[in-house]
Amino acid sequence: MSDNYTQLRDTISASEGRAYITIDGQNRELFEVSKLSAQFDMTIQSRRLLNHRMTQHKAIGAEGTGSMTMYFMNSDMLKMAVQYIRRGTYGGISIQVHNEDEQSTIGEQDVVLLNVLPKTIPITLLDDSSTDPITFDTDFTFDDINPLKYFGLPENYR
Repeated sequence: MSDNYTQLRDTISASEGRAYITIDGQNRELFEVSKLSAQFDMTIQSRRLLNHRMTQHKAIGAEGTGSMTMYFMNSDMLKMAVQYIRRGTYGGISIQVHNEDEQSTIGEQDVVLLNVLPKTIPITLLDDSSTDPITFDTDFTFDDINPLKYFGLPENYR
């Protein structure tokens, strides 16, 4: 039997990792994040050219989008929103995400999302029917990424 197959131990647990946020040059752990995902949405051009019956495709751009669920326990984004409303300026946010599962042989990945703009910023919330922690969901965009480290191949594929 071949040793080249996906081993469960090499998959990355979604709860293993950390995130850090930089706001106006100040770095800190993004302790209030509960869930975060980011992706590129490719802009694809489709065109059927002369003498070719199949439609061809070409990547012509990309947009960085994502979503996150956060615990309602920090006012940093609210302060930035108020600054934008009052002065018309919005400071930049970058988010660094570190994925690593000690059981996996693929190592770790670190990526920095640059110029993150959350779509929804909570102001306040009360709910007399719940004793659960307050969370909120927001979509966001980002303008670029800075990959610091990539996953490697699983040990049995090296």
